[in-house]
Amino acid sequence: MNTIYKPFLLLLFIVSTTAVFAQKKVKDTFLNKKFYLVEVTLVGGKKQKVFAEEISFASGKIKTKHLFSADNGGFLQGDYEVTKVDSSGDAKSFDFKGSCKNSKEEYLIIQGTVFGEMIDGTMTWETKKRKVKSEMTFTGNLKVKGQKFVAGEKTIENTSGEQKSSGKKEAKPGDTKSPDKKAKEDKNLDDEILNDDLE
Repeated sequence: MNTIYKPFLLLLFIVSTTAVFAQKKVKDTFLNKKFYLVEVTLVGGKKQKVFAEEISFASGKIKTKHLFSADNGGFLQGDYEVTKVDSSGDAKSFDFKGSCKNSKEEYLIIQGTVFGEMIDGTMTWETKKRKVKSEMTFTGNLKVKGQKFVAGEKTIENTSGEQKSSGKKEAKPGDTKSPDKKAKEDKNLDDEILNDDLE
């Protein structure tokens, strides 16, 4: 009888241990319960939108504060995982990827790297059919105790590869010319320098 049961018990042991290891997920102990304050920049277009955001990690879930609001996308918290740990340098770095979903079944894919107290990465807003609606980059730092998230947005004009503020130029102390006239003269001077370089 023992010879019949031994192979059966061995097979049962292999199947049960394989199932346990297949379900076992690596628990994130580094990003868990951490909050990061970041600046998010919309990629592309003549005018770039920049806004403040708070990204938080807790119990395997990732959440954004600004994009959680119904007016800004309504993305609920979603799952995330640490995809790579690099401990070869002075400090460990962690690559992560997460996905949040809204009521329209659109997706916000967040991926990035945490190095020390710094964080940077990308966000991709996808439609229900998984087409890219918008792409964003973000960079920021770990939120320190007592620091509060301050919501804010601004628009930056992107002309000839340089980012310039969309606001008017401020006059410096001692300037007698209006900011608009001074900006026009500065542009004319830039054009003259450019033409001299081309000749």
